[in-house]
Amino acid sequence: MAQIAAIVGTIAGRNLRPPRVADTLGSMKVFVVAVLLAIIVALFTALVFLYRDRGRGKRVVWMLTIRVALSVSLVAFLILSYYMGWIGPGGIK
Repeated sequence: MAQIAAIVGTIAGRNLRPPRVADTLGSMKVFVVAVLLAIIVALFTALVFLYRDRGRGKRVVWMLTIRVALSVSLVAFLILSYYMGWIGPGGIK
């Protein structure tokens, strides 16, 4: 099936090969960094809400909940990536 797709892709002038592993790992690095930045933004947003609301609102609790959910999701994703073989003992390849 892959040979047929390669032949048809060559005839049509397009390259239909699957993405390389290095391309996938590069995008995984970007995803991990983006989630880490989102965690930091949520933490500082909670700090701003703590200062502005003076303990009367629930926005601080919601932002800290979002931060914890993002952190747990990132750890679960990294564990899943390790068991799937996407990353190795030394980190993202």
